[in-house]
Amino acid sequence: MPMPAQPPTHAEIDLGRVAAMGLELDELADGGDRVELAAVVELADDRGRPASHYVAAIALATDLRIASTAKLELVVCAGNCQRYGALDVIEHAIPRAAAGAIALRAVTCLDRCAHAPACELRGPAGTLVLAPVTTAALDEAIAAL
Repeated sequence: MPMPAQPPTHAEIDLGRVAAMGLELDELADGGDRVELAAVVELADDRGRPASHYVAAIALATDLRIASTAKLELVVCAGNCQRYGALDVIEHAIPRAAAGAIALRAVTCLDRCAHAPACELRGPAGTLVLAPVTTAALDEAIAAL
């Protein structure tokens, strides 16, 4: 898997911390496979951690998904892309997802490592790949769709 030419710009979440967050998230699901984003944000606030870390932990340490009925889904790589700002993209998208404008999903890899951070906007018209993505490019793409 080719890596971006630039050096990492961000630190990854410690894997032990991700595992612990995964256990906390499993408790929110009450035996189902979905968690409400509002509950994830509340948990993050209670623990004094960024909500983006918990969203990433959903992909990296659980089999859960964030519940949503939005027609436009933002899928963000939370694996190696963490080192290039993916968590900032997730954090930026959380208010839109909480308002129901988009569905938010983190995944372990989108196979676009050379252009990290990567995300995809998936909707009825198809999939738009943004790699490397910035919060400004994400806002522009969502507005256009």
